[in-house]
Amino acid sequence: MKVVEHSSAQSFLDATLEYRGAQPILTNLLGSIAEGVVAGRRYDSESWFTVNDPQGVVGAALRTAPYHLAVGPMPVAAAHALGDHLRARRQPLPGINGPVEVVNAVAERLGHPLAVRMRDVLRVLGTLVEPDAPEGSSRRATSADLALVTQWQERFLVEVGLPVHLPDDETLRLWLERLWLWEVDDQPVAMAGHAPVVATPGGLVGRIGPVYTAPESRGRGIGAAITAVVTRELLAEGATVMLYADADNPTSNGVYERLGFRAVDELIETDLL
Repeated sequence: MKVVEHSSAQSFLDATLEYRGAQPILTNLLGSIAEGVVAGRRYDSESWFTVNDPQGVVGAALRTAPYHLAVGPMPVAAAHALGDHLRARRQPLPGINGPVEVVNAVAERLGHPLAVRMRDVLRVLGTLVEPDAPEGSSRRATSADLALVTQWQERFLVEVGLPVHLPDDETLRLWLERLWLWEVDDQPVAMAGHAPVVATPGGLVGRIGPVYTAPESRGRGIGAAITAVVTRELLAEGATVMLYADADNPTSNGVYERLGFRAVDELIETDLL
């Protein structure tokens, strides 16, 4: 197994096209992050990795600091090779996110124990089941909503127990182009958006998130309604629709199940100790 470091997000996307096309759902996070960088999003630093055997790419990973290393599906031997490579780089990693077996195999070669921060259920839409319509209506977010949705995004990250690393204003403005709000009496009460739609030989994939409802407006079906709005937008683009849900949140998982999102896998978000 050979680990290759790529110089740019575009180089990473080109090198992983066939690999991502074979598993477009499990590699969507890697693809959407790279697509976002190509579109203009910036991080503190960026690292792009593929793991190759003689037949080609069998695994991929990336790090967009300050976020954790994100790993895609790969054989255990490839994960061990990646872990050996990262250990030799001697650059500290705060954690690893991805498929359970891969995360554990990489951490094993790094020589660090793991603390699981969050377990994610990967859900894929079968057929959308339209929810009951609550009071209010949806609209696209605009630049006038930037302060509010930034505040909501921060609250969302705190609620799910993730580090609060908000991007710069220009990146947030790009995010607004993929964000919808639900309003009641002309007042926003919820938001939902999606990551950049990723095109692979296996088809288009759109990932919903974040979904956030203000606490005082929960329990009224608004979260389901705004999720359905974004789902319909992605379906209109011809995309397979997916999302991640907190495995330990029965309320949100129940909502997504009723909308038609079936659980297909589980991933973990971890801290390296």
